[in-house]
Amino acid sequence: MNTRALLLKVAIFVTLSAAVACKKDQVDLQGAAITALQGSVSVTDNKGTNKTISPSSLYTKDGILMPGYVIQTGRDGQVDLQFSPTMKLRMGPDTTLKIESARILASKGFEQLQLRLEKGRVFLASEKLAAASRINVVTPTAIASVRGTEWVVKEENGKSQTMVKEGKVEVADDTLKDSQVVEENKKAEVQSDGKITVSTQTDSDKKEVADLGRDLASITENGRNEIQSLIQQFQEQKILIQQTIEEQKKSNEEIMQQQKDSNQELMKDQHKKDLENLREQIQRDREEMDKLKSQLGADKDAMTQGGREEKDKISNQGRDEINQMKQNSPLSTQDQNKAELERLRKGQ
Repeated sequence: MNTRALLLKVAIFVTLSAAVACKKDQVDLQGAAITALQGSVSVTDNKGTNKTISPSSLYTKDGILMPGYVIQTGRDGQVDLQFSPTMKLRMGPDTTLKIESARILASKGFEQLQLRLEKGRVFLASEKLAAASRINVVTPTAIASVRGTEWVVKEENGKSQTMVKEGKVEVADDTLKDSQVVEENKKAEVQSDGKITVSTQTDSDKKEVADLGRDLASITENGRNEIQSLIQQFQEQKILIQQTIEEQKKSNEEIMQQQKDSNQELMKDQHKKDLENLREQIQRDREEMDKLKSQLGADKDAMTQGGREEKDKISNQGRDEINQMKQNSPLSTQDQNKAELERLRKGQ
């Protein structure tokens, strides 16, 4: 084998490997992409921000619709959406639709969508889906479910209408107490009271379905590449944000640990200081108690000495009073009288 042939085979192998890798790296959009629009169209995201959508928004981040988004068309508006290679939708004029949930695995043919039609008309086209897949369109009065068909759902004046072009659609009232299977070229009307009526489509109905679904746009190859680029950027940004969060989390944990260690050291120091203060206070209390005991002893001695002196004083006073009383007693007076009588006698 010459060098040129070897290089050619290597080049072919690398090209095929790159193609397989690109195909493997395809990420399913868990939502919808706007593929075409005309007239007035606006989108409110899941944060409540409202934006007017123009043709220049196609295959940009403004043209990517995620769960929680609400799409509205004006009286002159119309917009085509694609959820997966097998699921497309068109909103007619004066229509309001919310994407409530979207779980898509295109490589397995798996789709679970729930859309809420507040008012207006939508045309849906989907191929046969895998088991467990389901597309639900919820209106104020009815729930229409399908696993692969072309059909129109209308919500006008408190009445829901489902018209099937191909396949079958199960229609239930909003309480799920009653349901009917609507087949090809049939239509079901659900009144505000929950009553379901199934009948054959009129020519006018068929024309309405055909007109609304005519030339339903699909994602172009360039558009698919742009969407994949957006998803890739989103994933890279998500990874970067996650890394930033993890780094910040780690930094916060380190700061918290440092603060915790610092607090423990402070607590230890404070505990040591508290013990020292307690010991000092106990020593001061002991000294104060000793002072009080000494003072009490001195006071007791003083009181004892004072008591003795007071006792002696009282005793002396008692003796004096007794002597005085003796001197002033009648016996003393009698002696005086005798002396006076004796003096008188001598004088005679």
